[in-house]
Amino acid sequence: MWLRLLALLCLVLLSSRSLAQQTPIDIPFEDTSVAGSPIEVTGKISVREMIAGNQVTSRWEENVNARNISNKPILLLIGELVEIGPHSSNGGMLISIDRFFYQNVIQPEASIRLASGVKGHDECCINPLEEARDPKADFRVLFVQFLDGSTFGDPASAEDVLASRTSTLHGLQELARTYLEHGEPQFQAQLEQAQGGSGEIYGIRRTKKQKGVGAAVSEVREMLAIGEEHQTTLRQQATK
Repeated sequence: MWLRLLALLCLVLLSSRSLAQQTPIDIPFEDTSVAGSPIEVTGKISVREMIAGNQVTSRWEENVNARNISNKPILLLIGELVEIGPHSSNGGMLISIDRFFYQNVIQPEASIRLASGVKGHDECCINPLEEARDPKADFRVLFVQFLDGSTFGDPASAEDVLASRTSTLHGLQELARTYLEHGEPQFQAQLEQAQGGSGEIYGIRRTKKQKGVGAAVSEVREMLAIGEEHQTTLRQQATK
């Protein structure tokens, strides 16, 4: 009898705790970048947790923005966003904004969106009776590359992005060459096979699907011209 009552009491406590956690919780946000960072980050983050047994389902609502507080245009920004709720966490999310293939670099005083919208996350094997943690969130700038080639932060953080740039640039060059030498059919075939880790190639495929081959070819040529121009500028600055 007592065991049944105890089990019922635990169930009531767990259910009450679960229902209570369904209310959105505002997460304190902090910019933890080191002194001298050329980026100022502000954020508004909330989480809604729903606990069932030893599992927690969380829904995170994010609005995180960055502002260039330096006096130089920025070509590349890499940082890490960490979000921790009372019982859930959104881990360390690496965010990279690369404008190597685009004209709209991040100008001084310009603001950009780093994270926005709502996303869900499921976690297992928590202790629902464990005392809740103090929620917190922070963003830390890892690396910045300015348009003039100078940098801030740890270059090792940018290795994957820089390698992806090179891969994408080669892919764009091959696409432009294929269209010039073999025309639309070969261009379309190569576009489906081209590699590009930064999303540019996927964007060109989307343009082809929505607007046709001509628009995709124009986009390849424009991005290639901008990328080669930025590459030349960075090489010139590196030799000074």
